[in-house]
Amino acid sequence: MSADLVLQVFARAPKLGCVKTRLGREIGAAAALHWYRILVHRTLVTASAVPAQVQVWCPSEDDPFELEQIVDGLGMSFYQQCAGDLGQRMQFALRAGLEFGPRVLLIGADCPVWTPGALAAAGQVLSETSMVLVPADDGGYVGVGVSGSVPSVFEGVSWSTASVTSQTRRLMEQAGVDWLECPMLWDVDRPEDLERWLQAEPNLPRPIVS
Repeated sequence: MSADLVLQVFARAPKLGCVKTRLGREIGAAAALHWYRILVHRTLVTASAVPAQVQVWCPSEDDPFELEQIVDGLGMSFYQQCAGDLGQRMQFALRAGLEFGPRVLLIGADCPVWTPGALAAAGQVLSETSMVLVPADDGGYVGVGVSGSVPSVFEGVSWSTASVTSQTRRLMEQAGVDWLECPMLWDVDRPEDLERWLQAEPNLPRPIVS
């Protein structure tokens, strides 16, 4: 696959109490920050292994330098998200990404099971269709990609609910979008997700309890 794929990662600067807040309410903010740092580092290292232009998009209130320190030396470009809900921010980033290449794949930073091969395969799907979804088993999705243009399918979605993917599918059908879906993956949002991750990778470094 040639590097005409733009691979975008939505990530937050690793600040106590500002990342993985749903998980933090259950396990504590410090532990949630610990796991988020690992997730971000893994996601960006994985992304760097894909033949693509990698872009890291963080909220406008975050300092990109804090993210750059996690992956120092990987040569990634950092951008600021626009204001608005998740749909508005994704639409803005995807449209901006198309200025750099004909195919754009956008992922979050909290899916520990991405591999370079899976990311490349999702990007390659965009050579066959105008949009790709990578569903998550909690009803959302861990990746979305576009080719050529960005359809208006991100408005009116109830973000952070179990119906995100089903609502997006309905909007794509209504808009007449040609799309394909990749195999379902999972991300880390809840304590049960963290336990699933730890069972799959029991040697992950645990947070230090003071």
